[in-house]
Amino acid sequence: MDRVGAARIVNAVLALLTELLLLVAVVVVGLASPGPEAARVLLAAVLAVLLVAVWGTLMAPRARRRVGPRARLLVSAVLFALAVLGLAAVGLIAPAIVLAVLAAARLVLGAVLGEV
Repeated sequence: MDRVGAARIVNAVLALLTELLLLVAVVVVGLASPGPEAARVLLAAVLAVLLVAVWGTLMAPRARRRVGPRARLLVSAVLFALAVLGLAAVGLIAPAIVLAVLAAARLVLGAVLGEV
């Protein structure tokens, strides 16, 4: 396997990992937010549904309205940034840093390979 092939495999694994972490992050942000438990659970569910709706509508490989590569890069960066800010806002600084680093690595590698 050549370097490009290996980089594509790393990118695919990193994409899957970061997308799953993004979903986990928005749920954690909702659950860790202040307020009554029922409100936190509802917020976590709403955030997860919104994320899945945006991703499914604009980013998914089979999306009917899939945006172009530059827009996918921008939307991805915005979604990750919001999740990182949310984690930091609820006091989860270390997970926010980990998500930021992994997301940045994935977005840069994906942009270099043309696979955002």
